[in-house]
Amino acid sequence: MNDRTHTGEQSQPGSTSPSEEGLQNAPSRYDPLDGLQAEDRFEPSLEPIQEPLPSLKPLATPQPEQLPFYRRNPVSLAFALLLIAFYGLTSFPNGFESPTRLALGLGAFYGPAVQNGQWWRFITATLMHGYPGHLFNNVVGILIFGNLLEPVIGHLRLIGLYWIAAVSGLALVYWLQPNVPTLGASTIDYGLIGAYLTLILLLRYQYDKSAFLREFRGAILFVLMFVAWNWMESATVSLWGHVGGLLSGIAYGLLIWMNRPKAKAA
Repeated sequence: MNDRTHTGEQSQPGSTSPSEEGLQNAPSRYDPLDGLQAEDRFEPSLEPIQEPLPSLKPLATPQPEQLPFYRRNPVSLAFALLLIAFYGLTSFPNGFESPTRLALGLGAFYGPAVQNGQWWRFITATLMHGYPGHLFNNVVGILIFGNLLEPVIGHLRLIGLYWIAAVSGLALVYWLQPNVPTLGASTIDYGLIGAYLTLILLLRYQYDKSAFLREFRGAILFVLMFVAWNWMESATVSLWGHVGGLLSGIAYGLLIWMNRPKAKAA
């Protein structure tokens, strides 16, 4: 016979077997949170976070190296522009080739004039330059070493370094070469160099002894080249003005180092 016989109960029309009911009532997927109470369940939200995470907030603040030059170094840039403007004012009657005799007579540093009470020459002599190349060299030095120092030591300390280097260099000239007229901002240039070498060497000594030895040899070489160049050019270069600026910069760098913020112990 082609018909097959069935044993047991036959399903009635419209009724379902127990196994079919279990499949229909089973959840469509397994949910491991079914056994938790409502208050214990975490439901992810798709709403955007209104406030940034606290740990990420400092990343939104521009770091010094990300700022444009004029915002990192406003003092260095302003002083460089002041030197250029002062040279223009004192030399334009001479076609910008050199300051006028009147400007030199009133503003250059000269020991006997200072001794007679003309103390403003400590300032005016620093702002004056003898010719365009003299001005260019000092402006470039101020911008280069100012860019290295100003973001680290701050604007006010840099102004203090300018003042101390200028006065110290000219004071040494007043003491050792009072009858030699002197002008130019190179005392400040060498003050910046002295402070920078001091701070970088102290940092290397504290954190990287091998790098300190390499950079210390480089610093010694620089000082020797500096002395040799000033000695050869002593007819046109103020040796004692440069020495005074360099020594004051070294002392200023040491002062900044000794008063640096100390790391707090955990």
